[in-house]
Amino acid sequence: MLPEGIPFPGTRGYSFLARSRIMQAFYKDVALDVAEEMSGGRILDVGTGPGYLPLQISESLPGSEVIGIDVSEDMIRVARKNAEGKNVKFLVGDANKMPFEDDSFDLVVSTGSLHHWRNPVNVLNEIYRVLRPGRKALIYDLWGEAPKELLRGKLTELGYGFTAGLIAYGIVRMHSITSSELMKILRNEGNFFKEYTIEEGWKSYPVVKVTLLKPLKTI
Repeated sequence: MLPEGIPFPGTRGYSFLARSRIMQAFYKDVALDVAEEMSGGRILDVGTGPGYLPLQISESLPGSEVIGIDVSEDMIRVARKNAEGKNVKFLVGDANKMPFEDDSFDLVVSTGSLHHWRNPVNVLNEIYRVLRPGRKALIYDLWGEAPKELLRGKLTELGYGFTAGLIAYGIVRMHSITSSELMKILRNEGNFFKEYTIEEGWKSYPVVKVTLLKPLKTI
């Protein structure tokens, strides 16, 4: 089983990978996705890693409050260094028990973290708790059943060659979630999110996107 947080020195290897063209393009597209959902507000990135997504979101939505959380102390150390002089905040924290009040975020996002969660329903319910009513959570993860053509097309678009394609294909197969695994999580009786949509092959990436809605409170 994969650890929920990436330990040192793996944190440094992941940070290096996150600076690649494909990862930076991905973070930029996710940030644009977030900007389409809202014009500002308080945004939480769960499993933020080296912090590149919050930096992209802050650039797309100036004036918004963006917070990244990760269970790995070294990841947060890297993220804080990457964000020096920027209006973003990073905290060490466990996604299973987040240090935030109920209904405190306008949007929650997470990328490449879902397949690490040992108790994904518990994490989703924590996201539900901290999310304001009527707001959305956007969860992105590598799609284990992504066709080779999808991955090859995205890599070609970004100027990668054959060797990079083989490495990327191996990463997708080893660090991803399948559609059946995802549906098992979402259909779990304990999952508070009852309204959701799924998009496989989001924006031609080997990625599955889940949009979760927390309904407005009824009187």
